[in-house]
Amino acid sequence: MRRKRYKLTIEYDGSRYRGWQLQPNARTIQGEIIAALRRVSGDATATCTGAGRTDAGVHALGQVAHSDLTTDFHPGELCTALNQYLAPDIHVLRVEPVPHWFDARRSAVARSYLYQIALRRGAFVKDYAWWVQSPLDIARMQHAAELLEGMHDFRSFARADRGTRSYRVLLEEIRIEQHGQLVVVRLTASHFLWHMARAIVGTLVRVGTGTVSDDVLLDYLEHPSPEPLRYLAPAAGLFLERVYYAGDPRGGPITPLLLLR
Repeated sequence: MRRKRYKLTIEYDGSRYRGWQLQPNARTIQGEIIAALRRVSGDATATCTGAGRTDAGVHALGQVAHSDLTTDFHPGELCTALNQYLAPDIHVLRVEPVPHWFDARRSAVARSYLYQIALRRGAFVKDYAWWVQSPLDIARMQHAAELLEGMHDFRSFARADRGTRSYRVLLEEIRIEQHGQLVVVRLTASHFLWHMARAIVGTLVRVGTGTVSDDVLLDYLEHPSPEPLRYLAPAAGLFLERVYYAGDPRGGPITPLLLLR
């Protein structure tokens, strides 16, 4: 029987996992989903491909994956069945049948991440935000963020990866909003390099505290520097918000994941 391709939209709390990507002797999101797919379908070779990797401790509101299964499932029934075998911190939001040319990673045209910065200590901050104790100049951070927008070489903001062919990325927008005692940063780009989102946020926080100037920020774009990776923001505050495909509208309101008054 010919395999049928399904698109899965997934949310997860990455606190207890070693990231998305399948690893030997480690619990990963991809590994848990593959195990559920195999139990539901009865196909010991079933697997799934994600739109991108998230690091250990990073969360997702709308990760996308595709899977080819030999069993012809009704999408709603497959979604329900998968969730019965997944831990409560991983949830399949939707399952949709897609043509065989659809690829969760290669068909994507953009991704967006949210990063949460707490301005005060809070009982729910540790796993879902970065508590920055120094005062932040949000307007200065937004101005600096706009300097990073556009097509640039983000080599200074990325961990070296043998699979990276080019460090040029179209950073469509960085938007920063304050909601009570929470600052939320949305980054939208064609794709993200390894640790790029966290390095950008960490550097923008240094701009907000006055320890990095706009001139220095621009110099990071023009000349490779190890500094942004030293400013790496903690993984816990990062959420893969959405994966965009052709025709998907961009933007929309930013919804914080915490309420800090």
